[in-house]
Amino acid sequence: MKPRHSTSLLLVWRVAEVEAKRLNAPEIEPLHLLIGLCKAVNLDLPALVSKDTPDRDDILEELLREVRRLRTIFRTAQVNPTPLRRKLRGTPLDRRFQMEESETLHRTAAAKKVFADAEHFAQLAGAVVYPAHLLYAVLLGDDTRRDDTFKDLGIDKPRFQEVAKREVVFQREDGAAAMSKPKTRWN
Repeated sequence: MKPRHSTSLLLVWRVAEVEAKRLNAPEIEPLHLLIGLCKAVNLDLPALVSKDTPDRDDILEELLREVRRLRTIFRTAQVNPTPLRRKLRGTPLDRRFQMEESETLHRTAAAKKVFADAEHFAQLAGAVVYPAHLLYAVLLGDDTRRDDTFKDLGIDKPRFQEVAKREVVFQREDGAAAMSKPKTRWN
């Protein structure tokens, strides 16, 4: 059975598509997914979900929880997503061209592999696929442009990967991270 993609993951995917279009890319690449993940932490989530949307409260609850998880990963790894996103946008991408705004972009084979990896991580946890899974998968992939950007910004890639991994591995079924403190045992 194929894992279900969370609403928050679909939001990040959509943001990555918008970023790819903005950069005139013909397809969504893993770098665009990372830009989308960086951008998601700065979005005004309540403004994105119409007040007329059925289950608005449940959708907002998930979006806020999962974006908070991303913020925690960035903060713990000591990565500021805003300069990272801006620097990644300036990274030259191959095959730029002009396109119609309404055209839907498809993912490259590399981006599909990142999604497959994220789905695999979610399956191991018995969970829905969340943005934290995607972030960990993006960080594990080979990408010299991303790695060069990390070096330029002084980002410790192994630390970033380890923090994302912990968030993915120690995740509860509802997507929230398990508490790192042991529970107090009462007699």
